[in-house]
Amino acid sequence: MNQDRPQDTSFDPRAVSDKRVLEEHSREEVERWRKEAHEHHRRWMDVMRNPYGRD
Repeated sequence: MNQDRPQDTSFDPRAVSDKRVLEEHSREEVERWRKEAHEHHRRWMDVMRNPYGRD
């Protein structure tokens, strides 16, 4: 990390609770995000299991 530049404090990398997300967004929107995340994770695991190039 570069010590010369001031840190950006507007971004908080900590996880957000389900309660807080549901207070700020609709249940349908949150459910869509969960499904998208699950699909991305499933596709990534398919890539990780691919034996291509391991020989």
